[in-house]
Amino acid sequence: MKLYRNCAIMISVLFLSTFVLNAQSPFSGKWILDHSKSDAEFRDYQITCNIGQTTSTITVEQVIIMKDGQKSAMPPITYTIDGKEVSKEEHGGTDKISASLSPDKKILTTKYVRTMNGSDYGSITVYTLSDKDKVLTVKTSDLKGDSPMVQTYNRK
Repeated sequence: MKLYRNCAIMISVLFLSTFVLNAQSPFSGKWILDHSKSDAEFRDYQITCNIGQTTSTITVEQVIIMKDGQKSAMPPITYTIDGKEVSKEEHGGTDKISASLSPDKKILTTKYVRTMNGSDYGSITVYTLSDKDKVLTVKTSDLKGDSPMVQTYNRK
């Protein structure tokens, strides 16, 4: 009888842990590009966005399948979501990334800046959840907020 009680307690703990983690990680999951709601330049590709989220980080990876069937994956990028900038020297320049999560945990804003030869290049990307966390809109622009590109994903 004690064994069954211990098993029941363990199952309850695992269930509650899963519930708590899911409640804290609304961005986590597999997202499939919705061509009808995305900018035209993405229509020739099948894009899957895989996101993993913990209480302190978000990791984003994109997998792209071209029309001819070739598959390409962008290296995963992990952001700390506390707004602090992470900097590293790479390939003759400095890369800085930062991310912050809105208080309602529905908007993630990331910033990537590459400094090379005294000039800054990069992007600002805003990930927005909507429709009860079933739709993810990703808007990427340059550092000035110009030339935005929009990708809309549905949760798989």
